[in-house]
Amino acid sequence: MERSELEELETLYIFTPASGDTWDLTFTRLKQLLLALDPEAFFRVEDPREEGPGGGPFMFFEAALGDEDIEGMAKREPEGVAVQNCTAGRAAEFVRWLLRSGAVPKGHAITFNTQWGVESELPDSVVPDAPEPELVEVFLAHVLQTGGLD
Repeated sequence: MERSELEELETLYIFTPASGDTWDLTFTRLKQLLLALDPEAFFRVEDPREEGPGGGPFMFFEAALGDEDIEGMAKREPEGVAVQNCTAGRAAEFVRWLLRSGAVPKGHAITFNTQWGVESELPDSVVPDAPEPELVEVFLAHVLQTGGLD
């Protein structure tokens, strides 16, 4: 697969605190941060427990990040944020926003996986504290590691 094709692949990127850690991120706090990013951001909270046992509440969101919108969801248990239909470049941009905005407190790690990584039973990996271009390389390497791309 050509690099340009690899850079255009979209999947679900999942970002969580390191095992045993927490960001103490609430839906209210995430909503505030996303509204600061985009005053026209969209939010919807759903709680599947209202329909029956199991699961927990999650928040869907859509907001402008740079030139394009991001769409994703957040959960409190297990804690994390996911962005869907996302390239490695957009995922790197989102991670840098998570850190800049304070959604992830200073000194706390971010781990990541993708839908393809979960399906391939790859473990979560720590997101390095690196500039966006280096994060893109980490995410592209992960996508290659998931296999099945040829």
